[in-house]
Amino acid sequence: MTDATAEMMSGWLNQMFEGLRNDPVIGELWSAMKAETQSRHQAVVDPYRVIGLDKTSADDQVKKRYRDLMVKLHPDTAGVKGTEFLFQLVMAAYQQISKERGWR
Repeated sequence: MTDATAEMMSGWLNQMFEGLRNDPVIGELWSAMKAETQSRHQAVVDPYRVIGLDKTSADDQVKKRYRDLMVKLHPDTAGVKGTEFLFQLVMAAYQQISKERGWR
């Protein structure tokens, strides 16, 4: 991903988050994504940063955070349009974590 594309996506995500900025879980997700984009020339998304937890977090903690994010970002429950991308991003991160940890 080029820097210009990453900046464009960052701007788009910033607009989407305008209505969700006061939510602590969403705020952590946004901060993790911004830090990841700014720290590397080539955007590589760490699934643990996407969900706002450390790699050493317990399985039940990861699963709970995933469920919380799914409720907050689901297009039917978010209350804000445009969360589909973030919803898919969190799902992809959780699938990667599931593979790494050997969950079904």
